[in-house]
Amino acid sequence: MDKICQSCGMPLEHEEQYGTDAQHAKTDEYCKYCYKEGVFVQPDLTMEEMIQQCVPILVREGMQAEEADTMLRNYLPNLKRWRSSADTRLHGEGPIREECRGAIRLVGLKARTNNLNEQTSGGIIPKMWGRFWSEDVPGRIRGHEGQASVYGCYTDYENGALGDYTFFIGKEAAVDFQTPDDLEELVIPAARYAVFQASKEPASVIGVWQTIWQWAVTGQAERTYTGDFEVYGGPDEPVLIYIAIK
Repeated sequence: MDKICQSCGMPLEHEEQYGTDAQHAKTDEYCKYCYKEGVFVQPDLTMEEMIQQCVPILVREGMQAEEADTMLRNYLPNLKRWRSSADTRLHGEGPIREECRGAIRLVGLKARTNNLNEQTSGGIIPKMWGRFWSEDVPGRIRGHEGQASVYGCYTDYENGALGDYTFFIGKEAAVDFQTPDDLEELVIPAARYAVFQASKEPASVIGVWQTIWQWAVTGQAERTYTGDFEVYGGPDEPVLIYIAIK
């Protein structure tokens, strides 16, 4: 993945786009529009003001204004400039517990995506969920007796929350289950997790992920990115979101 400006999020594909440090040397942390000679071009700019500046740029590139605004509000708090800002105060509840789990073998569907893409109409995760249910993928996977939970997993991170990752939807498969040719396997390694809870409404799950991103940048725990997952149990059970931590 190309580097990105840690102020506005612009991809830094060429050195000509880099800002400069106090010694006038190029720096790949910030773009030239945000950072020059070791200081921010607009030192008093708030994250809210940055969003208002960036939305028209994304609109000119073809994105809807509301879509651009939502994407930036989810994305900018992960960038270095805003992590210690008052704009990144932790909202909502933190984890309900910490838990260690062994390796988990899943069978299902997978695809490559990133958080920026998923904040647009081109996001693939909703389409994957649609295919998972319409093709009765869970009904084709023979699992362990009494374990019918569905997992939505995030693995193979390229650059933490800012880069590409693999999204996988599946179920735990029995040890002797032979994976069909049109499905994939995933093994999530054993890890320690911070566990968050949401209701089954999509808005609740999205809201808890926003809390997780903000929780992580406050330094309350260090994410390892070895594999995170959502667990969807029975109709009356909450959604549990497991975040791998040190």
